[in-house]
Amino acid sequence: MVTKRRVIKGVSISSGIAMGTTRVVHPGFLNVAEIPITLAKVKPEIDALEEAVRETIAELEHLRDTAGKKTGASVAKIFEAQLLIAGDLDFLAQVKQQIKTRRRNAGFVYNTLVNETIRALDNSPDQYMRQMVQEIEAVTNKVLSHLTGFGEKSTARLPDNTILVAQSFSASDIMDYRSRRAAGFITAEGGSNSHMALIARSLMLPATLSNNALSQIPNACRVIVDGTNGKVIVRPSDDDWSEYLKKRKLQGPAIISRIKKLEEIPPKTADGVPVNVAANLEIPGPADDLLSDARIPVGLYRTEFLYLEHVDFPGEAAQFEYYSRIAERFANTHVILRTFDLGSDKVKDDGLMPAEDNPALGWRGIRSMLDMPQIFKTQIRAILRASTLKNVKILLPMVSDVSELRKAKKYVSQVMLELRRKGIPFDNDIEIGVMVEIPSAALTANQLARDADFVSIGTNDLTQYTMSADRNNSRVAGLYSHFHPSVLSLIHMTVMACRRHGTPVQICGESAGDPLALPLFIGMGVSGLSMNPTKIFDACRLIKRIDFEMVRHLVDPVLASKSVAAVVRKLQNYRNAVEGK
Repeated sequence: MVTKRRVIKGVSISSGIAMGTTRVVHPGFLNVAEIPITLAKVKPEIDALEEAVRETIAELEHLRDTAGKKTGASVAKIFEAQLLIAGDLDFLAQVKQQIKTRRRNAGFVYNTLVNETIRALDNSPDQYMRQMVQEIEAVTNKVLSHLTGFGEKSTARLPDNTILVAQSFSASDIMDYRSRRAAGFITAEGGSNSHMALIARSLMLPATLSNNALSQIPNACRVIVDGTNGKVIVRPSDDDWSEYLKKRKLQGPAIISRIKKLEEIPPKTADGVPVNVAANLEIPGPADDLLSDARIPVGLYRTEFLYLEHVDFPGEAAQFEYYSRIAERFANTHVILRTFDLGSDKVKDDGLMPAEDNPALGWRGIRSMLDMPQIFKTQIRAILRASTLKNVKILLPMVSDVSELRKAKKYVSQVMLELRRKGIPFDNDIEIGVMVEIPSAALTANQLARDADFVSIGTNDLTQYTMSADRNNSRVAGLYSHFHPSVLSLIHMTVMACRRHGTPVQICGESAGDPLALPLFIGMGVSGLSMNPTKIFDACRLIKRIDFEMVRHLVDPVLASKSVAAVVRKLQNYRNAVEGK
């Protein structure tokens, strides 16, 4: 039992700050007793099972419709998977047959067959299959709750500022608890690409991942969840509490609504230099309309969610519909759509993308897409068809060198030719950019900048690969810092190469919205910054106070630093000087 202050460094799942009291929940199957039944009881048991399934389906349909209203149709489709599980006629037929032959109660038979089904999935090295276990468990608990009358979740509102802690949460858990006014989430499993993470982000609910959450965080304990930095403070001090109260006022949904108060987009520095500010998005959410109304572009739209919601690579028609809606919503500005950045850690093991021992260094991003040209060309065709408003750009992830860019552009040219022959309209001048997120790309940035229409520096992966520190591994969290001199040198090298060729370059990792890093990036001469929407208001306000000529002289001293601490100290000294401290 934790009796004193403790800081747990984990992984960010969903940005924002939550402050309150923990409630530890232990999701899992209900303990359904095995009860022998007579022949006369078989039909009533089957009837009860069918009624429980009908009630579960109705509940899931309500969650799907609620999700559709609050976050858009794409997020709602997550619940379609649970509906398919609940209504699986073949499985239900097996359950009914076993009730008849084994003469056992419906709840016990249903639970037993589910456990047999998921045992192999639970031990699978495939992350997708393990995630499906959570969805199956969520559906099973609902069916058994309706069937037995025990364990059904309360719909009562939670006490104010309740922060939920669990081994894992399903997508429906997040929706359930959100409707009961949960303030935030701490989970021991899931990852940043899980369904629960996607929904938490779309609903702007702070959440972090900590592998030892259940052993380190007690029930009914005061905590602070810093979802932006993936940190949990257990039993925080009064100073911690006061500090985070101030931080919370500057973050979260409230700060999104303040975007409409911005007077000038793009903002300009104090000496009149414009700096483009854009948003990173991955699923439709409540911020989209505010961003569009304020004419704030989308600097990075991740398309992997389409795979996650379809449980496969979606067809051209589904992709076209999705991209068209995005293009139309941001018709008054532009959208940069990043092509699928998928590796074996994010997809099901169906033989198409076999499991790898080290997927972060494996067959992922543009590498896998170039080796699967039909899937890549299908996505390009859908994007091109959605580009008729001339506000869409294409971004290629995980590019190693210029040969991959040229091969990708060749495929794009082939698709363009096909569309012209069929008389299908598209933007003939669509821009194609590359992500610089591995050291080899930064080291060959001079060649990439010459061939690309624009460059986006993904500082999250660039930091990870430069430092050989998995950004999702809390054990090496101390090594993972975008302020490391080696990372900053690679960023500077890339920016300089782009400036030589007149190629627009933006920062699109978490560091883009870091108030300490932002003056340095502007001093380097980046064209723009793309960040989490919650950081845009403060970034724009900070840009207006920056003197471009002054921050230009900040670059060389910072790059000459020998440690992260030295970099941070110099940037903090600059910030103090600007703020008059």
